[in-house]
Amino acid sequence: MKEEVEIATRFISRLVNRHEKLEKKQVVCFGRSLTKILCELFNEHWYPDNPLKGQAYRCIRINRKQPVDDSLLKACKACGLDYSELALPKEISIWIDPGEVCCRLGENNQYFTVKDVENTSGKSTPEPETSDYHSESPSENSEDESLVRLPNTTYLGKSRPVLKHSPTPPTQYFYVPTPLWVPCPQSVVSYIPTYQPVLYYVDIPPKSPVPRKPNPNLVKRLTKRASKV
Repeated sequence: MKEEVEIATRFISRLVNRHEKLEKKQVVCFGRSLTKILCELFNEHWYPDNPLKGQAYRCIRINRKQPVDDSLLKACKACGLDYSELALPKEISIWIDPGEVCCRLGENNQYFTVKDVENTSGKSTPEPETSDYHSESPSENSEDESLVRLPNTTYLGKSRPVLKHSPTPPTQYFYVPTPLWVPCPQSVVSYIPTYQPVLYYVDIPPKSPVPRKPNPNLVKRLTKRASKV
């Protein structure tokens, strides 16, 4: 257990001082305090026969929902450091299991196994010493979007470890149906212009009576009748 914890603490010590703003004695004190804290914490949760057991308990995780880890905070208080002085990424997960130490920078990136060069005999094959760190959303600090470079640390590939289970949800497929167009009768809209009513009067003069010509026959008959009476 102590060997895996020391590998993890050396990795974290180089990570918190990647900008080289802390003094060397502060980094050494931080590593020793963190090693002691983790050994006491994992003493009753270490199962060499079943490394998967207690894996969540032995995980050091920092993300947006959990910005502070209790173990790192206790180590800072023991050395007189402020937690804000640690150059930690905003999203990191470190699993300390029997036989291996794994890390993931960012919530959506792949895992990689951390192996300390100090305990490696001979020359190892050159491995990339950088790991991409991308958060779920654009980070407010441009330092977290850059490459994290840690010397004296070998990254044994970026493949997912066999013992780890990815918390990333499976790929989901969403079916969006094509909108169906159904013709329907539309109401006829007629635009009838409106006009102001105009009233006008026409004065037609009456026709003057036409004078009649006397009928001579009628006068004779009337005269004849009058004479008889």
